Amino acid sequence: MKKLKMRCMNRNISSISTVLSASRLALTCLLGLSFFVSAAVTSAPLPVKLKGVNISGGEYNGGNPNGRLYYQYIYPSNAEIDYYAGKGMTVIRVPFSGARIQPVNNAALNVNEIANLQKVITYSASKGVHVILDPHDYGRKYDSVSRTMKLIGVPGGLPSAHFADFWKRMAIAFKSQPNVIFALMNEPNQQTPAQWKAVASDAVAAIRATGAAQKILIPGTSWTGAHSWVSSGNAAAWKGFTEPGNNFAFEVHQYLDSNNSGMSDVCVLGKGKDVLNSATLWARTNHFKLFLGEAGWSKNATCLSEGSAMMNYTSANADVWAGWTYWSGGSWWSQAYMYLLTPANLASPVDKPQMGALLNNL
Repeated sequence: MKKLKMRCMNRNISSISTVLSASRLALTCLLGLSFFVSAAVTSAPLPVKLKGVNISGGEYNGGNPNGRLYYQYIYPSNAEIDYYAGKGMTVIRVPFSGARIQPVNNAALNVNEIANLQKVITYSASKGVHVILDPHDYGRKYDSVSRTMKLIGVPGGLPSAHFADFWKRMAIAFKSQPNVIFALMNEPNQQTPAQWKAVASDAVAAIRATGAAQKILIPGTSWTGAHSWVSSGNAAAWKGFTEPGNNFAFEVHQYLDSNNSGMSDVCVLGKGKDVLNSATLWARTNHFKLFLGEAGWSKNATCLSEGSAMMNYTSANADVWAGWTYWSGGSWWSQAYMYLLTPANLASPVDKPQMGALLNNL
């Protein structure tokens, strides 16, 4: 969905937390691929249904390969993960800037950024929580030649092979982590359905070629809206899709305001119970799974009722819906943000009103 979330945030913090020490990071180069070999991880049992929250922060100041951690962007803290795991949530979606992960075209991943993600993955595994890795770049990728973000797979943009190279390296880095899920891209919106299918299919093939078996979340174009999955042409483009691992779902997003943008605190009456219908019918007919990667609503009475209806719908149609992640948590959001789920004080948390509908559908 078309939305302009506030993502560019700057922080002046006097003390910076210590990230993973170099002794925990082993980097090996093979055929030009850099990959991370983690220390042994003690994992709690992993869930079948994936229900949780986006924890925003890693995508802030996106497109800048030289961003400063804890000043210009941040990753989920242990305290945030503890809070959501304690509620019974089983997955967090972690948006990040692809420019910081792979600052040079077709070259090694940034060791420090891989370590930052690994820290989140390792701690989440200890709590029995999956981590969805989400390059939050709207169908674009950083081009180290022009030093700009470029659309992928369109004339004048970056070729699909660049994106496949990124996901090949990411898969090698994290294929030994069973609690990792690969979300290919956040909300592509300029490519045609056919263009985006070609890009995404190449990325899926690159992931599977590494031997990585984890679940892959595949978005459509047109902001991957659930409400427009059929009318946008995404449904027609992806009909009959298969992949070697047979472990994927189509990721859709849905907000409850009048233009589906996630920019308003006014929800459309009756929308919650109906807006997922067409995508659900298509998925059931074609034997696919769907994942609701972003869904959010404000805390007024109408929105709370509509949000509850939409979550109830996913539970009632659990044969299609593999799970969901609410938008959004994150410690750098203003407490005034209308969709915010993270409490003001994690040491003594008071749940936000939206939490009720989520807890009722875990």
